Amino acid sequence: MGDAMFTLLPMIGLLISLIPIVIAVYVIIMWVNLTKERNAYLKEIAEELRRR
Repeated sequence: MGDAMFTLLPMIGLLISLIPIVIAVYVIIMWVNLTKERNAYLKEIAEELRRR
């Protein structure tokens, strides 16, 4: 039982340290996708204004 605890503690620490990294990567990917979507809308608006 004691040996198992010494094995699990480093793994739990590793997971706790990886969680912020995973969240940061997720936020960056979502930000890039939202930026692309916003740019597409702005292009549509610019093209429509040029037509007028």
